[in-house]
Amino acid sequence: MKSWNVIITATVTAGTILLGATAWAQGADGVPGDRLVVPLPDISGLDDAQAKDLARELAQANVITSNCPEYDVSDGAWQLMTGTTDSLTAKLGLDPITYDREYFRPAFSVMEDADACQTLGPDVQGTVDRLIAMGGDTKPAEQMPAAN
Repeated sequence: MKSWNVIITATVTAGTILLGATAWAQGADGVPGDRLVVPLPDISGLDDAQAKDLARELAQANVITSNCPEYDVSDGAWQLMTGTTDSLTAKLGLDPITYDREYFRPAFSVMEDADACQTLGPDVQGTVDRLIAMGGDTKPAEQMPAAN
């Protein structure tokens, strides 16, 4: 049994080192090539009601862009929307199940309307523009010009 314990311990240790080395190699801006990193908007000035409204708007935009090919967005816009959603859920103290139940699932109800894509699709760009006006961007952080 002792040799079995040594083998298991060595396997777990090796796995931990491999995973840890990968995590340690990641910079603060994410893993190059694995994820597009864009600047996110400043949501600190939003009160809870405004944050909830924006979370609902983003959930609906997510549903529209995922289900209406003619209103697909760029990778940068997608990352801006999902990153902002993550920030809002943290600000509101929402766990994933609560976010899904209170925001994401209700957003899918818009797809019951046969004209949802044509009716709500044009609003997605307005949502992205709003996030940009709040300080976010759709351009990768490493490609943005340096401030003078």
